[in-house]
Amino acid sequence: MNPYEVVGVVFGFIAVWLTVRESLWCWPTGLVYVAAFVIVFHQARLYANMGLQVVYGILCVYGWY
Repeated sequence: MNPYEVVGVVFGFIAVWLTVRESLWCWPTGLVYVAAFVIVFHQARLYANMGLQVVYGILCVYGWY
């Protein structure tokens, strides 16, 4: 298992937990999650999924703003 994948899953769970608790820290945590999966999908050559993660990253930045 890729270490970036582990980091992505852990930060994904934390981001969802923080979102449920309505914490503003869900946005930067979500950005770490998205960045980790951009790397995972790039290494796996899954470029469409990587592009979708980029969209999620833009939405995280917009939500945080």
